[in-house]
Amino acid sequence: MKIQTYIYIEDEDKFVSLDEKERITEFVNRKKDFMEGGFLNLEGTVTFRNGKKGEIVDFEQSDEIAPLWHYYKNALKDYLKEGYGEVYYPNAPLEIKFETSSNREMMLSLENQVLVCDKTEFLKEFYNAGNKFIELIDHLSGGKYNHNLKEELVSIKNELKNQ
Repeated sequence: MKIQTYIYIEDEDKFVSLDEKERITEFVNRKKDFMEGGFLNLEGTVTFRNGKKGEIVDFEQSDEIAPLWHYYKNALKDYLKEGYGEVYYPNAPLEIKFETSSNREMMLSLENQVLVCDKTEFLKEFYNAGNKFIELIDHLSGGKYNHNLKEELVSIKNELKNQ
């Protein structure tokens, strides 16, 4: 199971993974409106890959990356609480769903893409990928971007103890 965040570099018309921290930093330094009124102004996408059990990869529909992470987190929290979570992308009509596949597996879908994975493995990877995103945003904003994603990810990590 692999979850990755990509930032859309507008002036290059390319998506780059968070592993390219310097390239993203250079882009943000060129971008005049990186943060506006306390809001992060970066586009991107989140991908989910699980080998032969599917993948969720959409580089056609980027969206505001900070809200997108929150939307995925909210749908996942609903799933953990109620067995089902659903939300739409912040600025696009793309539906995200979390559902139970079996006792140990869960299913994530985005429009016509479906991924099935071990629930515990997904939660660990989601926590790690979310923290990697937070680290980048904290680096880019000098800690000025205010978000509660870190605390919310800890609550998801705590769900692992209940698995």
